[in-house]
Amino acid sequence: MSSALASARLSALVAPASTRALGCEATRRVRARSRARVSAPANRRRDGRFVPRASSDDAEDLTTGLAHAEYLRSVAAITPPAELGALVAVLQAQGGEVVAPSARDGLHPLCIPLATREEDTVCLKVSQEDGVTLEVVAVSERVHLSLLARTCAEYVHKAMVQEEAALLEAEADEADDAARPVASAAGAVGASLYESGAFATLGKDLPVYLTLRVGKFPDAMEALTQKHLDKHDEMSAFVTCDLYKSTFGAWGRPHWYLSNVYDDLGRAEEARDCARFALTDCEWSTLGNGDDLDACLRRSGWGDKSVDEIKAIIDTRRGPNRDAFDGPRTDAQVAEELALCLLDKLAFKELTVKESIQRLAECYSTAEKASLAKLVMSAYSL
Repeated sequence: MSSALASARLSALVAPASTRALGCEATRRVRARSRARVSAPANRRRDGRFVPRASSDDAEDLTTGLAHAEYLRSVAAITPPAELGALVAVLQAQGGEVVAPSARDGLHPLCIPLATREEDTVCLKVSQEDGVTLEVVAVSERVHLSLLARTCAEYVHKAMVQEEAALLEAEADEADDAARPVASAAGAVGASLYESGAFATLGKDLPVYLTLRVGKFPDAMEALTQKHLDKHDEMSAFVTCDLYKSTFGAWGRPHWYLSNVYDDLGRAEEARDCARFALTDCEWSTLGNGDDLDACLRRSGWGDKSVDEIKAIIDTRRGPNRDAFDGPRTDAQVAEELALCLLDKLAFKELTVKESIQRLAECYSTAEKASLAKLVMSAYSL
């Protein structure tokens, strides 16, 4: 499907109810315009310039990331990051198989696939809080997310450092390009991010180097915490966990990880409270995988309840004067809460992606997040 045709259909689908209620005459006009666009040339003139149509069948565009970049522009109205092409190349160098950005059937509605691996799919997750952000995530079971990097640049930078660390451990020749496929794939972007030999020069453990010189990563933060625990330094472990939580506050994984730390130390009440926080304040799909979610629900004492029942318990615990304390909620706030509830039902398998897409898009439209609404509806398939 051409991006122009997709835009026409998506605009009709995510329009407010008052617009959709105009009747069949309006529908016929939209369909007529859509049919006319089908016959338009692949290279369309927009605002006086030619913009190539992204094709999922163009192998070269896929392997270079051009198809993914065009998909971001045309479907979500998002400017692709400069490092996107390097990211796609690095994923292939790591053994991933690149996939079309439109291959989203059954996938988490806010994710755009980049490459498949043995057990998961690496995607860009789109979010829109203070602005539009693109996080690099691994998607398992089609809807459960693990954060790999906060940006494309951080992922590429980390991959190059990991490759060099592995070479040093194996005492391989760093000058051999064949032994450095990730650095070769990263190209000029990689050279601008990382100077070869910097990891060895600093002389720190890999998690320490990544945290100091590259960025904050969940796996590195957990490795640092475990290192403190192995030394029986609980205070330093909890300080690291606090940094972990504050860095990735919107993600459930840090809170669930801390819950497991408390549980291992025999501090059951604190473990339960952290588990509940992961469920009350974070999207459920961000805990890790389906097993993590089930365990988190059981530790919270809510393992036998539905999503709606759990939400009701959470709301009740805010107290009888919660409405006076919070003040009136706008339609946009109510819509965002409903969107989060729908995403939690996806993670809990109470809804399928197909069943939730239209309602989710309507929520984002009401919440004045038009780009998210359009992105979600673009994943719809009959």
